[in-house]
Amino acid sequence: MNLSKEQKKQIVEEYIGLVKKVASKIFYRLPDCEIEFDDLVQTGIVGLLKALENYNEDKGKFSTYAYIRIRGEILDFLRQQDIMPKTEKDKITIDYADKLGDDLPISKNAIMLSLYKIISEDGEEFSFIDLFASKSKTPEEEYAQKELLEKISEAIDKYLDDNEKRIIQYLYFEEKDPKEISEIMNISLGRISQLKSRAVEKLKKILYDNIEG
Repeated sequence: MNLSKEQKKQIVEEYIGLVKKVASKIFYRLPDCEIEFDDLVQTGIVGLLKALENYNEDKGKFSTYAYIRIRGEILDFLRQQDIMPKTEKDKITIDYADKLGDDLPISKNAIMLSLYKIISEDGEEFSFIDLFASKSKTPEEEYAQKELLEKISEAIDKYLDDNEKRIIQYLYFEEKDPKEISEIMNISLGRISQLKSRAVEKLKKILYDNIEG
């Protein structure tokens, strides 16, 4: 995106709420440290500007792409300070996001990043997640990771309909509440619950089938 300084300023003003939302979610998961909330906001703005520079329509909806870049920039900053969010789930999700990069469309990134959150609701452990969280892998493991991503990505396209994909993305990646989703999609809360349950069962089956296959 080739934008003027004034256009960039306007977009920052438009998306500053998103930056603060992402920053606050991370800030309240940090251990006690000297990092200020404003530091995360300023870092998030850098991520937003990088999103503007690299965005094109093939990457999907800009707000979702910006969310990823803002979050990634903040987490990179925290890694440089040798600070990480409190929970192991956050750490795994962070590592996994780094591995995905831009190889998949944004909607798939959102769903793939949601898989761990879905599975962890039942307290289950998955070697699938360990594979992506590992920082050092052999060439064989790298190949296995790429192959597994491709298989699951294809399965998501094949077995999840558009509404199921949107529900999973909104709930688990963008962390919207059901009432907000109801207004966005113009469907009832009961229907949201049905779509979520159906999508979760499909995703779990996809994971099991691909890990065991």
